[in-house]
Amino acid sequence: MRQFLDKLKRYWAYALSIVGFIGQLALLFGFLSSSFAWGNQWLYSFIRDNYLIIWLTSLTLIIIAGIYWIILINRRFLFGFTDNFKKSLNLNWDYIGPWKITDDKMLIVTGSDEGGITKKGADWENYSFTFKAKILNGRIGVIIRARDLNNYYMLQINNKVIVPHYRISYPKIKNTSIDPLKGLEIEMQTGWQIFNNSVVGLSKELTDWFDVCVKVKGQTVSMYIDKNLVFHEDSFLQISKGKIGFRCDGAEKGLIKNVKVRLNI
Repeated sequence: MRQFLDKLKRYWAYALSIVGFIGQLALLFGFLSSSFAWGNQWLYSFIRDNYLIIWLTSLTLIIIAGIYWIILINRRFLFGFTDNFKKSLNLNWDYIGPWKITDDKMLIVTGSDEGGITKKGADWENYSFTFKAKILNGRIGVIIRARDLNNYYMLQINNKVIVPHYRISYPKIKNTSIDPLKGLEIEMQTGWQIFNNSVVGLSKELTDWFDVCVKVKGQTVSMYIDKNLVFHEDSFLQISKGKIGFRCDGAEKGLIKNVKVRLNI
């Protein structure tokens, strides 16, 4: 699908260049045909009498195309994301585990080592990610800059601390034979690492609903809980763009609502 769209864009750009060229030719012929005898022939007289219309039409098409290209190129800055969980989870999320939406339109996140991420957002770079949350058991992982379910960054919110994590997949060589030259296989494994082994304490225990805002810009991430800065790191993010999501492993469980992503330049 992406290759088809890229090819369509090339054809569209080529067609617009032709339209612009025709418009310029019409303008040129319009002036010249009024000064030479061949200007009285049918084709040239038609161009002479209508060159302004032809030129203005081509100019209008070029302006429309220019606006289209501006929107297309900057789409990651113009369109954000909102989910109030009034529709099926499968429309907006790729997740593993028994996620579900409650009757009062809240998301229950639990039982998933991989977690879940938005279907859109592969091109998201800088953004503010906000939501309301409540820890029902253990902790809630907040996913940012996710390339996929095996490569992302996570800020884990416990009742009393914030713990920043990497999740990364990597190749591992496995020998399935006694002969060291035979039976070598490469399999992908996924691992976790706590960023700089850091654990950041909270000024108050989270026992009820709380507001979360995560601001992502370049390699910098800042997390606010109830408008108070609780975590900031300038060299945390090495993946340059990616999706957002949540993770609660095993018996961990959290409630999420009012998810919004506002994209920034």
